[in-house]
Amino acid sequence: MSAFLDAERRAPGRGSLSVAWFTLCATLLYWMFRIVWRLRVTGLANLPRQGGILVVSNHQSFLDPPVCGSSIRERPYTIIARESLFRFRPFGALIRSFGAVPIERGAGDLGALRTALSQLAMGRTVFMFPEGTRSEDGRTKALKPGVALLARKARAPIVPMAIEGAHDVWPRIRRLPSVRGLLEVEVGEPIAPETVARWSAEGPDVLLANMRRTLEELRLRCRARLRERSRGAFPPAGPADRAYWEDAP
Repeated sequence: MSAFLDAERRAPGRGSLSVAWFTLCATLLYWMFRIVWRLRVTGLANLPRQGGILVVSNHQSFLDPPVCGSSIRERPYTIIARESLFRFRPFGALIRSFGAVPIERGAGDLGALRTALSQLAMGRTVFMFPEGTRSEDGRTKALKPGVALLARKARAPIVPMAIEGAHDVWPRIRRLPSVRGLLEVEVGEPIAPETVARWSAEGPDVLLANMRRTLEELRLRCRARLRERSRGAFPPAGPADRAYWEDAP
């Protein structure tokens, strides 16, 4: 089974059964999203086939983890998720089986960061939403400082990705998602460790600002494709039509 799944390349040391479980669930989810919300994924060729990588994405709704995760199912990952998601034990056990690691919001849980660093050192994929919480208007929020620390210490490529449409399908104010709408995901070009080091040398704020801008640019490209696919009908006009920096004084 290991040879069939190529588990040692995709997630070194994780084990064939774990990789098989992840692959099965992620594939089923991916096709569900394709059918219900006509999910399209662009840029998968940018996802490195092996070696430790830190994948970071914007965060629009509760749909983001399964949509983004199933989109990059080629690389089973460890995801850094907020601790509150693990409080309901059956759900906590489920997401742990997919590779989730809890982190306390705003606390900079060093244990979770150390786990992420060890996973990257083993040649695995770590996935996180550095905004820390869902966006109120669909635009990319400021990133939490913890991602700067992880990026600086990891010395691994950062793979930015963006999701668009999820804010309109399942905004924070709705208890359940709408079955109407479209979803678009784009995987961006990896940011080399040398580039991360250069940004870090200018200060953590510079690193965070550059990462945030990269995510927002990807999101806006996804939004343009959604408008093209829907002939302008989706997503509806709103603040997310503008980049966050356009509101700066």
